[in-house]
Amino acid sequence: MLNENAQTLFGDFIKQSRDYLTSPGIMAALELDKLCMQLYPIVARQLGDLALSNSIRDFGRSLPRKQPEELQALFDDILSQAQSAGLAPADG
Repeated sequence: MLNENAQTLFGDFIKQSRDYLTSPGIMAALELDKLCMQLYPIVARQLGDLALSNSIRDFGRSLPRKQPEELQALFDDILSQAQSAGLAPADG
């Protein structure tokens, strides 16, 4: 965990989010929420991007309450914000 950075965690976030949006479930939601809780403070600290950080936090908090379509819209917004902040969407 000491070497985790925003880009590494963001890559994991993308993969888990896409997996969840394809096949939602309680356990997947819990794992993704846990990842969001690790990622959003790192984004705020390392990138200084509070809007992106808040979007990631809100995405995690929305699991599994929001419908997949609503979550997809949040996810798409996060991808756009992340690109503007300099985070690469990885290969997924």
